[in-house]
Amino acid sequence: MRISGVIAQLRTTNPAEAIRSSSTKPGPRAWPRLLVVAACLIAGHAEAESAADVDFRTKAVFELVVRESSVLRAGASKIVAHGAFVTRARGLAPGNSDGLEIQFFTTPVTDAAKTEILRNRGRGLRKSDYAALVLFLGRDGRIWQVNLSYVVPGTTVARTVAWSPEELAKSFSSYRFDGKRLILKSDGSYSETESGRETMRLSWNVDVDLPVLQAVE
Repeated sequence: MRISGVIAQLRTTNPAEAIRSSSTKPGPRAWPRLLVVAACLIAGHAEAESAADVDFRTKAVFELVVRESSVLRAGASKIVAHGAFVTRARGLAPGNSDGLEIQFFTTPVTDAAKTEILRNRGRGLRKSDYAALVLFLGRDGRIWQVNLSYVVPGTTVARTVAWSPEELAKSFSSYRFDGKRLILKSDGSYSETESGRETMRLSWNVDVDLPVLQAVE
């Protein structure tokens, strides 16, 4: 049997099964080449299957420390994200602005999860720990405000964590968005005080290099 015939079968069926089902047994000299072809196609198939997961892996850590609050539970908690997803956001308040929403999850983002985010804005995934950064963008594409949501069982915190030029330059200067992909490295914190004492602190360390998808309306 010709090598090209085996390659054609390997592309449409299981590689090992394609070789076994051949009506003509390859000669001894052909076997090494057939095995190389099979190995290459199997590796390519595995790489294609994992490509989607790799493209949505990210590293991010969020921490919340509540020292004193009448509405939040005192103590410290942490979200260590292994997967993230970026979608375009429109009509953000204030300003009816466009922006980008980055949702961070404690588990890798699968194909099923991507569908859930696009169709339902990740409603099903937000049943467990998660964090979200919303970047408000001006007409020039620059960030002018950043909101952070932090959710763990029993605690939900949503704050505007950067809005002044000084804060944005300090924590969100390492940013690039070309319309299709977002690159963002940010290490910062936000705190609230009362009578000179810090009552709450939110901190984050994110390293994002992800595609940006359009959410389904």
